[in-house]
This record gives sequence, C-alpha cells and structure tokens, in this order.
Amino acid sequence: MSNFDPEYRIRLGKIEERLKDPNSDLNINSLLDGLSALVSDLDHPAIKRNKSVEQFLTKYGKPVDFVNSCRMRHADFDVVKVIGRGAFGEVQLVRHRSTRRVYAMKLLSKTEMIKRSDSAFYWEEREIMANANSEWIVQLHFAFQDSKYLYMVMDYMPGGDLVNLMSNYDVPEKWAKFYCAEVVLALDAIHSMGFVHRDVKPDNMLLDSKGHLKLADFGTCMRMDRSSGMVRSDTAVGTPDYISPEVLQSQGRPNHYGRECDWWSVGVFLYEMLVGDTPFYADSLVGTYGKIMDHKNSLSFPTDIEISHEAKSLICAFLTDRTERLGRNGIEEIKTHQFFRNIDWTWDTLRQAVPPVIPELSSDVDTSNFEDIEKDDSPDESFAVPKAFTGNHLPFIGFTYNKEYQLLSDSGPSGGNGDKRFKQLEDQLRAMKAAKEEIENRYRMAQSDLERLNREEPMLRKECQELEKNLVYLKRDLQENQRKLNMELELKRNLESMLHDKERQLEVEIKSRKEASNSNQQVNEKIYSLEKVITDLNEKIKAETDSATKYKKSCAELQQRYNMSEQSYSELNAKYGEVLSAKQSLQKEVMELQSTLDHERNSQRQMSSQSSELSERISSLMSEKKKAEEKEKELTMEIQKVKDTVIRLEKSKSHVELELDTYKRKLDTEINSHKETIQRFNADKKDILLSKEEARTSAINDIQNKLDQEKTARASAENQLLAAEKEKSGLKVDLLQMTQQVTAVQNELKNEKEKSKNYSLQVEQEIQRRNLMQGDFKTQTHDLSRYKNMEKQLNKSLYRTQVKELKEDVEEKGKQYQDAITDLESVQQDKESFAAQLQLAMAKADSENLARSIAEEQLTDVEKEKTMEDSKREYSKEIEELTAEKNDLNSRLQKLSEDLRQVQSQSGGSSSEIEKLKKNLEEEKLKKIQAVNKLAEIMNRKEYSSKKSGKNNAADQALKKKEKEMRKLQQDLHMEKEKYNKMVEKLGRDLSETQAALFEEGQQKGKLQMELDAKESEIEQLRQKLAVSDNVSINSSHLEDGDVLYATEGENRRPEEIGHDMSAQDKSAVEMHKGHEFVPIHYRTPTTCDSCNKPVWHMLHPPQALECRRCHTKAHKDHLDKNEEFVGYCKVNYDQNIQAKEMLLLADTSEKQKVWIQHLSKKISRKGFASSGTAGPTRNTRQYASFGIQARQSNARSSSTLPSNSRPS
Repeated sequence: MSNFDPEYRIRLGKIEERLKDPNSDLNINSLLDGLSALVSDLDHPAIKRNKSVEQFLTKYGKPVDFVNSCRMRHADFDVVKVIGRGAFGEVQLVRHRSTRRVYAMKLLSKTEMIKRSDSAFYWEEREIMANANSEWIVQLHFAFQDSKYLYMVMDYMPGGDLVNLMSNYDVPEKWAKFYCAEVVLALDAIHSMGFVHRDVKPDNMLLDSKGHLKLADFGTCMRMDRSSGMVRSDTAVGTPDYISPEVLQSQGRPNHYGRECDWWSVGVFLYEMLVGDTPFYADSLVGTYGKIMDHKNSLSFPTDIEISHEAKSLICAFLTDRTERLGRNGIEEIKTHQFFRNIDWTWDTLRQAVPPVIPELSSDVDTSNFEDIEKDDSPDESFAVPKAFTGNHLPFIGFTYNKEYQLLSDSGPSGGNGDKRFKQLEDQLRAMKAAKEEIENRYRMAQSDLERLNREEPMLRKECQELEKNLVYLKRDLQENQRKLNMELELKRNLESMLHDKERQLEVEIKSRKEASNSNQQVNEKIYSLEKVITDLNEKIKAETDSATKYKKSCAELQQRYNMSEQSYSELNAKYGEVLSAKQSLQKEVMELQSTLDHERNSQRQMSSQSSELSERISSLMSEKKKAEEKEKELTMEIQKVKDTVIRLEKSKSHVELELDTYKRKLDTEINSHKETIQRFNADKKDILLSKEEARTSAINDIQNKLDQEKTARASAENQLLAAEKEKSGLKVDLLQMTQQVTAVQNELKNEKEKSKNYSLQVEQEIQRRNLMQGDFKTQTHDLSRYKNMEKQLNKSLYRTQVKELKEDVEEKGKQYQDAITDLESVQQDKESFAAQLQLAMAKADSENLARSIAEEQLTDVEKEKTMEDSKREYSKEIEELTAEKNDLNSRLQKLSEDLRQVQSQSGGSSSEIEKLKKNLEEEKLKKIQAVNKLAEIMNRKEYSSKKSGKNNAADQALKKKEKEMRKLQQDLHMEKEKYNKMVEKLGRDLSETQAALFEEGQQKGKLQMELDAKESEIEQLRQKLAVSDNVSINSSHLEDGDVLYATEGENRRPEEIGHDMSAQDKSAVEMHKGHEFVPIHYRTPTTCDSCNKPVWHMLHPPQALECRRCHTKAHKDHLDKNEEFVGYCKVNYDQNIQAKEMLLLADTSEKQKVWIQHLSKKISRKGFASSGTAGPTRNTRQYASFGIQARQSNARSSSTLPSNSRPS
C-alpha cells in the first residue's frame, strides 16, 4: 500500500463523496435505478434478438432482480384505505409492516407521466418534499418505483383538507385570518427554495393532528430563474377558479411570470373562506376565464355578508395586475397589512398558537375527515411491448430516496488512506483517555455532592411537608370561595334569563299580531307552489334514475358483445396458428428437397462467376501489359531527351568557363593598368606643383577623367563576373536534377519489366485455371439435367397444394375482416345513440338545476324573514353567556395569580412548586382558549345553525338532501360517461390491433405470393435451360401496347390521363412535406400534437397547427418552420406524382427502339444483368437470382441475336 498513487487516491475519494451524497446525480441510488431501468427496458423479445443485449441481460438480469427484492417496495406497506384519486394516480393511507408507522403513499402512473410530460412535474414535487426543512410543508420519507408506478411515502395529515373544513363550518373572519397567515408562511417557504407552486387551492391545504396547516401536492411546481426570479412556460397550469391572468395568458404561447401568481390564488382562497364561493365563478369554463381576464370589472363583494374593510383591501390587493399585486416585492409587505393585526398570535409564534379547529381523532388511522372513494376497477395501464428500444424507464432514474437511511453512509474511509486513518485513531485514543480521566474526576465530585445532599435531605423534607400543609389550607379556601362565586353567578344568570324571556315574549307577541294578518296568506301560497316544484323535481329524478339504469344495461350488453368478439378473434388466431404450422411443415419438406438443388446451383454459379472473373482478369492484365509497354516507350523517349539536355548543358558549361577565364584576364590587366596610372599620377604630382596653375588644372582634369573611366570599367567587369558565377551555380543544380531524373526513370524501367513478366505468368496460370473450370462446368451441366426431372415432379405436387391452401386462407381472412367491419359499424351506431341520449339527459339536468335554484331562492327568501329574528335573539343569549364565562375565567385567573404571589412570598425557596403553578396557569390559559375555540367551532358548525332554525328549516334540509342526491346522480352520470369512453377507447384499440394484424397478414400473403411467382419463374427458366438455345430474345415492342416492366408496381397510365384525374383545388395554402399535404388549421377543442404530444389547442388563443389531408396527422406549425424531423413519410398514397410509367423507357419510333436495344445489349454482354444494377426493395432476391444465371449463360455463348418486336417464348 505504500506504493499506491496519492493522486489516484484523491480521485477515488471524490467518486466516493459523489456516491454518498444524496443530492448528487452519481448517488448510489441513482446508479441502481439506472441499472434496473436499463434491464427492464431491454427485457423484451424484439430487443433480446441482439446478441450483445442478450449477453447483458444474462449477466445483470438476476443481480438486478436481487437488488429490487432487497430495496423498498409497495409490499413493505399494508394499505388501510384509498383517501384520494387524481389524474396521475391515487393516494393511499398505509402502515409500515415492521415499524407500524402510518404514512400517506402517493402512486403516480409512469405511462401517464410520459403521456403528459408537459404538465407532470414529479421531479419538482420530490425535490421540494425531500429537501424542505419547513414545518409548513409535508415531508417526504421514502420514494421508490416499480415497472408501473412511482411511489412517494409522506406524512399523513388526519385533519383533512380545507375544503372539508369549509363544508362543515361557517368560517368567521378570525379563522380566515389564521389560515391565510399559515398559507402565506407556507408559500414563502416554497418561494425561498426557488419554486413557484402555481396550484394554490383549499384542496392542497391539509391539517395535521394538532389543527395546523401544511401545503401539499407540488406536482405543478416549477423552478424560477435565479437571476430574474421568473418562470417561462407555454401551458396554463392550475385549477380554473384559482388561476391568475398571467398564467392563463401563457396557454399556447410562451409567457414570463413570477411568484406573484401564487398570491393571486391566496386572494381567491381568502374570498372563498369569507363569502363561501370563488370570486370569478361562472357556469362555463369560458365564462370563468373571461371574468378572470376582466377582473377589474368583475370582482365584487356581496352585500348580505359582513366583510371588514381590512379583508376587502387585502383581497383587492391580491386580485390585481401582477405589476401592482401585493407581495411582488417580498412577504414583508403582506405581513405588515392591517388585516393580520391581532392579539392572539404573531408571525413568529403562529405555529405555537392554538388553531381554530382541532380534529377529533379516534385512532392513528382515522379517515373521518376524508371522503369515501370508490374502488377503481379499471385495469392498470402499463407500457406496450416495444419492437425497438424506447427507454420508457430512463426518465425516472434517480427518483429513489430514503430519509432515514442512505446507502454507504456508515462505510468508513477507503483503504488508501490507511496512514491518515491510523493517525486519526491514535488521536481519538488520546482524546478518549483524557475524557475518561475527566469523567472519573467528575464522578468523584458527584459522589462528594451526593453525600452532602444525603445529609441535607431530611431538612428539606421537613420544609416540603410544611409547605404542602400550607398549600392544602390554601386550596380549601379557594374551593370555598369558588363555590360562593358560582352560587352568586347562578342567581344572577337566572334573574337575567327571566328578564330576557319576558322581553322576548313581549316582542314576539307584538310582532306576531302585526305580521299574522299580512303574511299568513302569502306564506301559504309560496309553500303550496314550492311543494309542487318539489314533486316535479322528484318525478324528474326518478326518470333520470330509470335512464341511468338503462344506460348501465346497454353498457353490459356492449361488454358482452365485446367479449364475444374477443372469443371469435382468439378462435381465428388458433386456426391461423394451425394453418401456419401445416405450412411450415410443408416448407421444411420443400427446403430439404431443394437443398440438393441449391447446392448444385451454387456450385454452378460459382464456376460461372469464376470463369467470368478469370476472363475479366485476363483482359485487365492484357490491358495493363499494353499500358506498361507504352509507358516503357515513353520512358525511353524521355531518357533520350534528358541525355540531349545533359550534352547541351555540358557544352554551355564549357563556354561559360572560357568566358570566365577571359574575364579574369581582363580584370588582371585592368588592375595593372590602374596601378601604373596611380604611379604616374604620383610622379606628375610633383611636376604639377612646380608648374603654373593652368597646367595644374588641365592635368588634374585629364587624370580625373581617366580615373572615372577606370572605375566604370572595373564595375562592369565585376558585374559580368557575378552574372557568370550565378549561371554556373544554376547549371550545376540543373545537372544534379537531370541526373536524379535519369536514375529514377531507369529504376521505373526495371520495375515495369518485372511487372510485365509477372503479368505474363499470371495470364498463363489463369488460362490453365479457365480450362480446368470449363471441364468441371461440363460435368456439372450433365448432373443438372439429371436433377431437373426430379425437381419438376416434386414441385408440381407441392406448389399445387400450397396455392390451394393460400387461396383458402385469403378467403377466410377476407370474411373475418368483413365481420369485424360490420361489428365496428354497429358499435359506432350504438356509441352515437348513447351520445345523443347523454346530451338529452344533460340538457334535462341543466333545466332541472335552473328550476331547483329558482325554488331555493324563493324558499330562502321566505325562511330568512322568519328565522332572522329568532337567530338574533339566540345569538345574543349565547354571547352573553360566553361573556359571563369569560369574566368568570378572568376572575379565577386573577385569584390564582394572587394565590401564586402569596405562595411565592410564603415559600421563597420552593422554586419547583412555583414552576408547577406556572405550568398550571399556562394550561388553564390554553384550556380557556381551547374552550372558547370549541364554543366558536360549535357555533360555526353548519349542523348547529340548522338545529336552531328547527322546524322552519325542514324544507331547506329537504332541498339540501335533494341537492346532494342530484350531485351524486351527476357524479354517477359522469362516472358512467368516463367508463363508457374508456370502453370505447379499448374497443377502438382492439379494432386497430386487429386491423394491424390483418394488414401484417396481408403483407405476409403478398410476400408468399412473391415467393410463389419467383419459384414459378425459376421453374420456367429451368425449362428454358433444358432446351439449350443459342439465341436470346428480348422484348422491344412499343410501350403503346400497354406492356410494363413489373406487373405489381403501380398502374400503366399516360401523363395525359393523370392531368384529367387531378382535381382543380386551390393548393396555395397546402404545404407539401414528405408526401403529406399539410393544411393550416386552428383547434379549439382538446387535441395533441402527434410529434411532441403537447397540446395544440386553446379555447381563446389557439396556436398555429397543421393537419394532413390524407392521413390526418396533426402537428405544431413551429416544427415545420424550424425544419425539424417531426414526422415520417405519409402512409396514405405517398407521392402520387411518381407513376410506374415514369420509370419505364419510352421509345417514340421503332428506329429509336433499335438504338436503345443495341445500347442495352452491349451493357448486358459486358457485365450481365446482376452487375448492371441492384434490384428494388419490393422484389424478392430469388427472383433476380434466376435472371443473373440467364445473363451469365449468355456470356458463355458465341453470339446473341436481338431481333426487334420479339416477345419471350
């Protein structure tokens, strides 16, 4: 270990850190998820055909099964009840089998996640619940997956959601303030994590066992951009009543918005709590969206409900434009709003405050606050068996999470850090020893303290006993005082109640006398009319129940029909399997018989191919030999030219050397003459000094002229010398290059001579081989003629039986197809009739709802007039009682506080007793608050308010019951519709599958027909070979006769006829792409893109879309504009413009026809049919093999005749 690379250790340590980090992409759980996903995606019959895939599965299949069996799974939990169901799955109440803890488990369907990937944000939901440390967010404990579902195990909230609370209680403003504050803090926790919720509504606000609120369902959350704090989206996500205008505008076109969209939803939630309905509710979805967009004019408050000015200002501050909305600059401006001012709690102590409603629970699995959900009998959807690798499980890699235990978390450091680890252990040992010594010292000190305390204990006990006696006396005094107070309070209450009763009796008598004469007749008439309306509604409800039973019966009949069709389909499949097995046995026999024939054919083909290859090689060698000889001649010519140039260069070199010598001589003479002139000049200088100035000047001028002449002559001589030297160096270089070229040419000559010798030897060897091959070919032709007779007899009997069986199969399949079509038509007719009936029922239900709402309004007007006064009196009584109780409690509190002070003064040293009394005080305060809250809860219960109204509200209760019944009936109708639609979808899928199977069978039939044709053509060719003829006939008739090259490929029509068939449509808006005729279109009903599976519709602002007029594929126009590969070739009549006729060779006259035949015959004689081009994809290879043999035989013949206008015999 001492030689281990330290850098490598560091690198391995980094990998280990990544593996142990639960937030890393290389987490151990992510790697295990990736391996199991890869195995499950590859474990399909079509993909297993690949050898490398099969090897991978054999190696890792069992280990992955072992890992999946050891990891957490759904079987580790017992399902108690289903408590919720949504678009992507359901929520179950579960209990862990080993720990017995209760959790809520959320199941998400993987198929739905992939189908609706634009609106499913399961990764964000997992990240928020796993990483959130806030007490306002539901915590995630485990996350795991299997082949069908994603599982998220989280905290169970037994208090239910706020929808349940609002349905059971009339929420006062004090409660709304409390819950709204908790929602604000919960949203601030999500925003601080960098997410926007986008679906804030009472359904996603859950209450825990203590009554406090927690946010849940983060499936619509989206991460904000860190720099701008905005979200970019092109789909409107959320619930229609709670969605903000900026999110609504993002449907179909990209839009930016931030956390302010959540504050809009908080405003809607606060309005709903105070008023009882959402502010922008309308009968239709378009109406609600219109009101939301026109929120400035559509927002209004009802006059019959009391709402404080502060609450109205907060709602208006939330329900405004995003640029002016409260909370856009942070949560502090929401916290400082006047609506949240109160005495009971602050923003910091909100979690410790007593909530308005504390749920009453019978056990830890109490589900009384959740609605009962019916069992979903629909089958679990799973991924279809793929024909190629799809990677359905790859998007879910890394989803697994465990809060309690992380893999490899307990593992120590790697073995490479042994020395460091040893030092660490030594340091730890020393620290432990020091700690041990300290503990021993403390133990000694504690023993001494214990001894001292044991001595002081009897003294303290005596003091405690005295204090306890004093406490007993004080408690007795307290009890006596309380009894006296209670007696006085009871007397006071009795007197006040007597007074109030007499006052009420007086007022009631006065009012009853006044109103009796006026309202009796009107009330009786209204009651009579309302009773008639109620009877009519009962009759309509009965009619609807009858129609619902009829629908159920028709659905059952449809199910029976579908089962019958499935049975017939399975019987047909069994018959088809039997036919296939018989066919396969016959084919095996044919294959065994033909194996000998094929062997002979192959040997013959090989011989012919070898002979043709030998001839081609001989010709190529001869051509190469000729080329080599020509090259040799050219090289000899070049060598002669080079020699001539060398001679010329040598001559020029000698001339240059001679010139150089002459120039050198001239230079020497010039130098000598120059020296003489200098001597003369020196001699004359003396004479000139003595002579006169005139003689001096003339002599100097002469000498100067001579000097100049000498200088010029010298310079010219030097230039000539330099030029001569340059020419000499250039000539030397040319000489070297020429000599190198000569040597290279000589080497090439030698190589070419050797090559020509080798080629001649190869030619002789090839000629010998050819002679041998021709001898073998003759012997094999004799054997062939022997086998042909055998083959004819066998083929005649076999092919006749096969053709008969295939024809019978085709007829049976055609009958089955017609039966399936008739069944489909009947199912579609039934579907249309059911749809019409459903529309009628819905219209009836709407009309009845209108009538019921009118009747309710009339009833409520009558009943309000009666019950308002009674309810006011009762409320005033209850308020007085509550105030009296409150005063009592306050007086008791004051007395207790005084007693506490006295006890503190009496026993200053007994701190433990004081603490107990303080705890009792706090408990009394909490009990007081809880009692007040409980009273308020009972007062605000809708059941309690209905009991007060008594007999007068009997009609209202009956109406409410009928309302509930109507809602249940509507829900049943909706469920029946959904079941019917699912059944229709399933039938459609089955039909499409049967059609696809029929199509595949048709293709197989076509392939078999092609094979039959190919075999028949081979038989005919074998017959032709028997009658060995020296002539080859080629059809060269005019195309006007209607002859085509292949009978199966397209129709034989003229271009003139095509022009008449084309419809004169306006094709300016049509866009052609891969055979599709795309037409621009706008969808306002729910439709999805066939390319990206995203919605391609919008009710208000539909995006630009395209639809093919042939195959009806739908796609976004952006895909075509961006030149994306979004669609394959059109399956319906792809590229009508290309006719089979255009692939033929058209000849106008017989002369042109002869020219083309001569040209083609040359090509065929050189290369043969097989080498002239490749066969098309629609033809069988066996069919073309026979043509290849025929062409090769034509090569061996001496001559070929191609007469015009002749047909094959």
